[in-house]
Amino acid sequence: MQALGRRLPNFIIIGAAKSATTTLTSILPRHPDFFISKPKEPKFFGRRYDMGWKWYGRLFKAGKACKLRGEGSTMYASALKSSTNAPALMHRYLPNLKLVYVVRHPLDRIVSQWRHRKGRQPGTRDFSGLMNSGHLRRLVVGCSLYHERLQAFRKFYPDDQIHCLTFEDLIAAPRPTLTALLNFLGASTDPEYLDLLLDDGQLPRVNEAGDKGRAMVAAPAWTDKLRSQVLEVVRPDAEQMLAYMGKPLDTWKL
Repeated sequence: MQALGRRLPNFIIIGAAKSATTTLTSILPRHPDFFISKPKEPKFFGRRYDMGWKWYGRLFKAGKACKLRGEGSTMYASALKSSTNAPALMHRYLPNLKLVYVVRHPLDRIVSQWRHRKGRQPGTRDFSGLMNSGHLRRLVVGCSLYHERLQAFRKFYPDDQIHCLTFEDLIAAPRPTLTALLNFLGASTDPEYLDLLLDDGQLPRVNEAGDKGRAMVAAPAWTDKLRSQVLEVVRPDAEQMLAYMGKPLDTWKL
């Protein structure tokens, strides 16, 4: 571990899935302070821990001279059983790690994740039956319980090592949102470097592998019943998350 220490990550984007994490991991390497592993989602502290530390360390070898080395495995903040021990493992070996958590309007994120899953696995239950499937309820709805998911990490990492931001702020105000992120990570906020992260002042649209499948699935309609069922689960958590971030409770119209 000591030999690997100088090239292991010093920050990880832990989620949430379908909240522009792929965009972040794609644009940050434009900044000279950053290196992102390839693949950007090694999932090491989840289902690939048995690959071993040498395997994980090799993913960052090319970035050992960079000030900031990171990855973006969104499964770490998911409700998957394989990620249950991720926060404890991360802290045991990387206690000084900085964590980045990107969240999104919980209902919009649920739609995006369901479309992604349906596009890749056509046998996935229809959207109208989302709450009738224990697996989909835990996986898709569960990943929108941001405050609940974050508590697993707050047991091990202090708040000053955690930075939360919203998908909506990234889209609407990319420059100040990215500036706050760079300040948190200790990267240069030189305007020239910020310009490198944006395309004509806007957050780039990055096409990820799952987009093709999602594009083949029409956006589902929320029935009043389904919306009410989901909101009963996610609204209290969303309000707690917004309060934690210091945002008005009506930031997401629920």
